[in-house]
Amino acid sequence: MDRLRIEAIASFEKLMGKVERDGMSDLMEYIRESDFYIAPASTKYHGAYTGGLLYHSLNVMRALFYKYENEKIWKERLKNTPEDSIVLTALLHDVCKIDYYEFTPYKNEWRVNESLPLGHGEKSVIIIQDYIKLTEEEKLAIRWHMGAYVGQQDWKNYGAAIDLYPLVLALHEADMEASRFLD
Repeated sequence: MDRLRIEAIASFEKLMGKVERDGMSDLMEYIRESDFYIAPASTKYHGAYTGGLLYHSLNVMRALFYKYENEKIWKERLKNTPEDSIVLTALLHDVCKIDYYEFTPYKNEWRVNESLPLGHGEKSVIIIQDYIKLTEEEKLAIRWHMGAYVGQQDWKNYGAAIDLYPLVLALHEADMEASRFLD
């Protein structure tokens, strides 16, 4: 394993270590035993390479934490959001991609191999809650992290979720910033 990925894993685990919830050790064991640290973030867009999911998650964390600490408009709107919610939503929003891709060596590419078709954000919430309890704010932020890309039929619910918790929009923006500018 290359030095950069070892450092990225250490950074991910240090950040996750700041979160104190019942079941965190089991969640981290699940992540370590999965392909989270080697899986791509996608097959042809952002992070479409080995380890892309890990790097994308850290980039979302950087973008979201910057908003949380530095951007005046977000600092005010997220002032009631605990730091561990920032960490959890940023780093775990795409756990639905664990065991979602498989590498095909003869084509030297990753391809989708969906074994549990639960949706995207919903699947991440369900997987995480198999191990730890999420707050309502965290559930909604992770569920809606794809923003309006979920389809027009869901725009009303997406807007309602943003009205309840600004973290919903902040996470979506951070995900887009990471996908478009950082990955």
